[in-house]
Amino acid sequence: MKLPLRIAVSIGAAVIGAFIVSTSFLEDLDIRLSDQILRVRGKQKPPAKVVVVAIDETSYRELNIPFGPPWPRALHAQLLNRLKEFGAKRAVFDVLFMGEGADRAADVALTAALKELPTVIGVEAAVRHVSNQAGGYELEEIELPFEPFRKSAKLALVGLRDVSGVIRNFPAARSEQESRYPFLAEAAAGRGRQDPSPKPGPRDLIRYYGPGRTVPIISYWELLQDELPIDRDLFEDAIVFVGILLRSDTGAAQKDSYQTPFGGSMMYGVEVHATIANNLLTESWISRPSKAVELIGQALLIGALAFLGTTITPIALSIATISLIITWLVLAFWGLSTGFFLCGGSTVLIVAPTILLASTGYSYLSARQSEESLKSAFSLYLSPEMLPDLQREKDGLKLGGEKLWLTALFTDIADFTSITEEMPAEKTSEMLNAYFTEVMEVVFQNQGTLIKFIGDAVFAIWGAPVKIANHAEMAVKTGLAIQKEVTKFNSTQRFPALITRIGINTGPMVVGNLGSKRRFDYTAIGDSVNLAARLEGLNKYFGTTLIFSESTRKDAGGFAGAVEIGKVRVKGKREAVQLFTMFDPPLAPTVLESWNRACDEFSQLRLESAEAGYQKVKSEEPRLGKACSLYLSEIRRWADSPPSQGWSGELEFDSK
Repeated sequence: MKLPLRIAVSIGAAVIGAFIVSTSFLEDLDIRLSDQILRVRGKQKPPAKVVVVAIDETSYRELNIPFGPPWPRALHAQLLNRLKEFGAKRAVFDVLFMGEGADRAADVALTAALKELPTVIGVEAAVRHVSNQAGGYELEEIELPFEPFRKSAKLALVGLRDVSGVIRNFPAARSEQESRYPFLAEAAAGRGRQDPSPKPGPRDLIRYYGPGRTVPIISYWELLQDELPIDRDLFEDAIVFVGILLRSDTGAAQKDSYQTPFGGSMMYGVEVHATIANNLLTESWISRPSKAVELIGQALLIGALAFLGTTITPIALSIATISLIITWLVLAFWGLSTGFFLCGGSTVLIVAPTILLASTGYSYLSARQSEESLKSAFSLYLSPEMLPDLQREKDGLKLGGEKLWLTALFTDIADFTSITEEMPAEKTSEMLNAYFTEVMEVVFQNQGTLIKFIGDAVFAIWGAPVKIANHAEMAVKTGLAIQKEVTKFNSTQRFPALITRIGINTGPMVVGNLGSKRRFDYTAIGDSVNLAARLEGLNKYFGTTLIFSESTRKDAGGFAGAVEIGKVRVKGKREAVQLFTMFDPPLAPTVLESWNRACDEFSQLRLESAEAGYQKVKSEEPRLGKACSLYLSEIRRWADSPPSQGWSGELEFDSK
């Protein structure tokens, strides 16, 4: 995939990903992932000196107070006096003191106690429906405590609002009425509405130190008993919250219990207020960036992952994705432990694996397309059985070549021009198609690679693009098999009898896809290829149909039955090349012995003996008749002008 397209895909993925992660479902998932991390982190010790005095079932029982009626105000007065005695800094009541109590003396005592110790008491917003002729409307009002208490204590809102049943964010005023009062935790921490101290933002989260009862809790009745051992140091200079902690989940207790990120049992409202006060006193809540910042960050991350997905392999992307997940989990754990919310859980755990899956799918489809392209490109070069081997060669279709030791084979039809001179073009085409079909069937059966058809000639190689260890042996076997197939072809008598001449050579050659980026062919080039073509042409001088070089014979392991027909020096080559052929059926042993002896005499310039030998072979074996005539012609030429010194029996062929 080209760079501009990769960039476009990355930008598209970033935009789509940002839209997806902004949905309420994934936003909620991010939060719930942070909940799980908090639970793994476990409890922390609250940093500030905040204590909760619980109005619990034990206190009701020990103080012999019936459930239902309001808690006696006389006991609140005693509690405040005891807290002052213990040196408490401030008392905070998550309790509403609405109207005059049934016991006037208790109200007087509580008013006096409120003056002795800085105290915060709760107020609550209430919505009242007002009816009129137009249908009515809702009016929000603040329900204030008994007037004497208002003058003796600080007022604060006690309401908490959950989101989907879970308390996560700091309370915020909903109306102008509420904005006149601080919330209970703010007042407890000594913060007012106009206080310049740092405050949590609307997206910041409450930093919980653990599940319920993480903040120190003392049962209400214990503080009123002189005989009980009380740790006074726990209350000295402490902010003491007073509120309901009833497990019975009835009445006010049922309305004042909430679910927290730690899950499990519910946390009571007074504990939540105490936790928020702890955050404010230490200015250590969980900070969260704006939604825009989170979306931009996640979009950039998704875009980067998409870019990697189009650049690196699926395995490398898998490693990167796993590393990203681990890194995010570590940073998220560290962030929640130190007061920072790291978004992107859904991006890392859902979007990133989705990108990995898409990248893997794209790579698979690309590989399949490449395989099909490979099959299509080489289906005319190779047999179908060889294509799976080629697919494992990875670089089969790269533009460019490499130098390899291979075997090349050229074929040609003898006197093709004369044979087809009087034939209609349609008949010539039909004959060639039938002929090439037979020849290429043999080439493919023997693991050869067709390079091209050149007129009536065939150019094939062995050993590339699929590597074959015994390529020379397979090429020679193919040459012999072609001769047999041509004999069968001629026996049908559908076309004029054909004679196929074959040249084979083994050596270094450059093979690969050569050409331009717009048009290239799989081919082989080099001196070794040229020599194979020249050897095919030498058949007409020796009267043979198959010639292969000494290098082919050596690579093929010798080839029993190979007949040495001479040493030649062709045009463009300095060194002479030893040539071999094969006959089917093989030469008679006596004929072969006579031939080898004549050739030896020839190379030793014992021309009379050589001449007699060639004459003898010519009369005994017609298949060597033309070769004998070639040597006899050379002997007659050299009788008048012997070859130069250093000659070793080679024949010179200056023409191609």
